Amino acid sequence: MSALRARLAVLCEQITRHADMDQIIRDAGVGAQLDELLSAVRDTGAGPDPARLTTLLEEIDDACARHGVVGVTSGSKHLTSQPLLNRYAPLVPGIGGGHSEPPVWVCPLQRCARVVFDDESTTAPLCAAGGNVPMVTKRVL
Repeated sequence: MSALRARLAVLCEQITRHADMDQIIRDAGVGAQLDELLSAVRDTGAGPDPARLTTLLEEIDDACARHGVVGVTSGSKHLTSQPLLNRYAPLVPGIGGGHSEPPVWVCPLQRCARVVFDDESTTAPLCAAGGNVPMVTKRVL
């Protein structure tokens, strides 16, 4: 599931950072796939089907590549392989030099691996996949 989370993070970042990315995806002929994917990600029920999300991401990526836009769901200079921070227990107090790092922003839906550091933004970035809701902060020890 971590590869899927990473790809969702890339797509969310692309849509958030590039105001025209939503339209580029639609112009590539995969607007319905984007709508289905975003709806599935926002569903707070049992959670989206990973196989279906992967298929939708592939269709979006392939169509955009044919349209001349490469890496819509698979490449980003800010992509991190670091797991979502709130899924793991914090370090034991005292480890980490006695101070905590500034908070980072993470996916408010806990669906992707997107992480935005404080030196990248001074205000909470938006989660495009989540309906343009603000990302949430997490502290790193």
